[in-house]
Amino acid sequence: MMSEGDSATCKRNELRQYPRVLIVHLSCINKADQNTMSLRNWFAEWPRDRLAQIYSGNERGEERFCGHTFKLGAEERRLGHLFFMLKRSALGEAMSPLVLDGQSSSALGRANRARLVLHKVSCLLVDSGLWEILFAPVVSPRLSAWIADFRPEVIYCQGYDLTFTVLPIMLAHRFGLPICFHTTDDWPSSLYRTSVIARVMRPQVTKAASRLIQASIVRFAFGQLMATEYAHRYGVPFESILIGDNLSRFRAARPTRVAQPGQVSIVYSGGFGHGRWKSLVDLSQAIDYLERSTDLRLQVTAFTSSIPQEAASALCDLPHVQILPPVAHEAVPSVLKGADILFLPETLDPCEAANIHLSISTKAHLYMMSERPVLVYGSPEAGVVEYAQREGWAYVVDERRIERLAQALRDLATQPDLCLRLVQAGLEVAANNHEGRVVRRKFQQGLMSAACSYHRIAPP
Repeated sequence: MMSEGDSATCKRNELRQYPRVLIVHLSCINKADQNTMSLRNWFAEWPRDRLAQIYSGNERGEERFCGHTFKLGAEERRLGHLFFMLKRSALGEAMSPLVLDGQSSSALGRANRARLVLHKVSCLLVDSGLWEILFAPVVSPRLSAWIADFRPEVIYCQGYDLTFTVLPIMLAHRFGLPICFHTTDDWPSSLYRTSVIARVMRPQVTKAASRLIQASIVRFAFGQLMATEYAHRYGVPFESILIGDNLSRFRAARPTRVAQPGQVSIVYSGGFGHGRWKSLVDLSQAIDYLERSTDLRLQVTAFTSSIPQEAASALCDLPHVQILPPVAHEAVPSVLKGADILFLPETLDPCEAANIHLSISTKAHLYMMSERPVLVYGSPEAGVVEYAQREGWAYVVDERRIERLAQALRDLATQPDLCLRLVQAGLEVAANNHEGRVVRRKFQQGLMSAACSYHRIAPP
């Protein structure tokens, strides 16, 4: 039996293994937000009281992942009160219904015109990125006191916009902290590229991203392709850290079917953004094409949290497709294992594909671990398509041809040997690159290494 002294020693060793991390990340990490699932995965074993987060985005749900949180307010922005007034307008409050309250129609008209102007100015500032320059972050006394109270040992950040690229450098300089930088997509190449003032914004983005990367002690990239590209681009080493899960969790799960008996069940779980919803329309057309020439009957079930406005009419009453709410994390293995084919769409738009050329879908490893054949449909420029082709864990259709997509469905529904080869390749890739225990240990060691380093950051 462990004595009190032994227990205290184990506790001290555990604390040394998990440095106090200050996460500087746009979205608030909580259990209701699918966008922060990867962060919850990497930090899953961290004691919550040794995690603190600075964020500025809206909260989704009340249950915070980190033990300490700080939301940037007006004090943490230059001209902060003006910033939040315009931000509320850009998010739609200026477009809310007008209240009569006895006002004349002409007074209402003037008020509405003023709100429309405010809304347009707000959207212009946000879409162009000019707001990042006008309302730059400030390390306020309130923020300084909060950080001093937490006593972080390392900063973890991912960038994504100028505020959350510059702020980690400011904090590192102010508090003498090392930085761990982790990029999960190629935002330095795409941020504000289509802005009306791109000539002003793009040099700002390039300079800030380069400075953050050079100032970091440890640098992670989301996959080997991205690590290689970033090492070449910035002249410093990057290590690949992918998202992971536990293979044992999938092996223990019992399959749950969501299609009718006699139907080939095709399952997709994820968002419809970046034009992915168009792939669902193509899939429905491919099923039509296939069912006219074979006895196969196929059913698509898509689990998603929201549908883009521009997709609503196209997806409404789409043949062969049912759209259901997202599956809880605990139920994902059962639902995926209950499918006959797992569908993983990416964009086929060349411009969108260029933005995700180095990115890998956060669903890929879940599909591999489910031991079901995967159909990847997307542009050859998309990172997940390249990953599937290079490692052989999926049947890939990399062009918009309904006949070819239909043939892929037919092959996967009728060729068990093909499916077995894909499943075996997927399991091997998952074990090598995505096993949760291995991924989290590698991630933990990187942050421990950064926390043990001291690197004086020059003032911004």
